Amino acid sequence: MTKWPSPLIFRGMKQFAANLAFLDESATLASLAGQGVGGDGLWNKLFAIYLCFTCTIGSIQASETWNRLEWNTLPPFPDELGVAGPFAGVHNNSLILAGGANFPRPVWDHDKVWHNRIHVLIKKGNDYTWRDGGLLPRPTAYGAAVSTSDGIVCMGGNDKNNTLDDVYLLRWDPKAGQVTLTGYPRLPKPCAYGQATVVGNIIYLAGGQSDQGLETAMRNFWALDLAKQKDADAFVWRELPPWPGSARAFNITAHQQNGDHDCVYVISGRRKTGDEVTFLKDVWEFSPPTHQWRRCADAPRCRMAGLGIDIGHHHLLILGGADGSLFHEADALKDRHPGFPKEALAYHPITDTWTSAGPIPQNHVTTIPVWWDGKIIIPSGELRPRVRSATIWCLELVE
Repeated sequence: MTKWPSPLIFRGMKQFAANLAFLDESATLASLAGQGVGGDGLWNKLFAIYLCFTCTIGSIQASETWNRLEWNTLPPFPDELGVAGPFAGVHNNSLILAGGANFPRPVWDHDKVWHNRIHVLIKKGNDYTWRDGGLLPRPTAYGAAVSTSDGIVCMGGNDKNNTLDDVYLLRWDPKAGQVTLTGYPRLPKPCAYGQATVVGNIIYLAGGQSDQGLETAMRNFWALDLAKQKDADAFVWRELPPWPGSARAFNITAHQQNGDHDCVYVISGRRKTGDEVTFLKDVWEFSPPTHQWRRCADAPRCRMAGLGIDIGHHHLLILGGADGSLFHEADALKDRHPGFPKEALAYHPITDTWTSAGPIPQNHVTTIPVWWDGKIIIPSGELRPRVRSATIWCLELVE
């Protein structure tokens, strides 16, 4: 994996460049006024810029650098077929996977099956054990989920016939050995194939489709303030102004610092107009303090149904996703489908740049990456059309 320079250096270079531009403008104006460029005020500015940049260079020892991602596996998912679209998260130092969907083998001869089983992976020392966590209220897949200190908030999803607006909190009780479920405010409308993230106490859910077909993809951006749980009137989803771009489902939603504060990023996805499916690679940044959207640099290629997660203080890592290149050939290729591109991408919000983060051993889509015990977990997911994986990947940043 690429070794990335410190974001502090990027930030310092960005400010340094801005200051040099100011210096150049000042010199030009002074020259036009016949004053030269030797005034004490101008040299004081130059000296201040020098000190700022020198201090930034000195902060390199606090840099976020790593050489590669080390990929290991945890005990496989109890269903050997694996699932796509499970609710996934971490609570009380345990990994919870709930619901999801798969195809019985042979996969091209069977219809999709939705599940309601909850599985919990318990860690004790260096040992891991899967436990039965009970059942969801109904078979559900392709919803959004975020991990909070209170538990895992599960949002929307679908079953064989319906797209859902249900929201509930899953909590793992290690003493009782069971998962409890608490109802939360329903979504403004049914939503599947969207993604969510948390900034502070606020959950942001972006994208998705309101019915079973991609033509119902939405420009939805909803927020739920977890700090208002004790106020029934205030603890409701707010419909915020959406990004200026296209409606979409199968997008990535993640958060990261932009150099000043945590922002929400809506990345890639796909939409359908008439018979035409469009594979998106645009990127949008939402600033919670200002409620303003900013268009960012496009991703190098579409990463629909991908896995995006924050690493360090200033990077987003995109660990999976489909580029759409074989989207229309899946039924013809069937088991000859090679799977999705095995390359990770990294986005740096401060410099607004993308780079390759190197090859990956497997590309899982339609699952939710989570941080657990300082490592990134990729739980189950889809390897190629109709084929899931029971592998639970555990990724560690190695310097």
